[in-house]
Amino acid sequence: MKKFLVISGLVFAMFLSANNFAYSSDMEKYQIISEIGTLSNNENYLQALDKCVEAIKKYPDEAELYYWSGVIRTKTGDSKAAMEDFNKAIDLNPNDGNLYVMRGISKSDSGDKEGAASDFDYALKLNPKDGSAYSMRACLKLEKGDFAGANSDLEMANQLFDEELLQEKSK
Repeated sequence: MKKFLVISGLVFAMFLSANNFAYSSDMEKYQIISEIGTLSNNENYLQALDKCVEAIKKYPDEAELYYWSGVIRTKTGDSKAAMEDFNKAIDLNPNDGNLYVMRGISKSDSGDKEGAASDFDYALKLNPKDGSAYSMRACLKLEKGDFAGANSDLEMANQLFDEELLQEKSK
């Protein structure tokens, strides 16, 4: 019986140790992502990109790192690399509509208006309450001269943004 208790205790200790390591690893990953976001939002793009590239080496299956890399590369004008990053992020997390919105923006900036429209449409299929997707799709419609369609999308975007703002205020 003592042998069973000792073995059970060791197994339990190993379980706790493994879970603490996973938790520690996740905390480190989210801390790095937060730092990258802060650097990017403060327009420290080269430093953010360096940190992102290093983090991707350590966490190659983390979609959010590819998202940030794509955002940074878009802002620095490297649309081809940004597209690769957004594609990788979507491969890793195909149900995140925001990734399609960002890839759509990148496609639009590169001149692929049809591809951008498809990405915005797909983002709305995933999340019909995505005001950003509606507003970006409205921009494309304006460029094409579809003023009625653009107006409809902008009205929907404004409605969704207003609803979001009201929800934030009520918290």
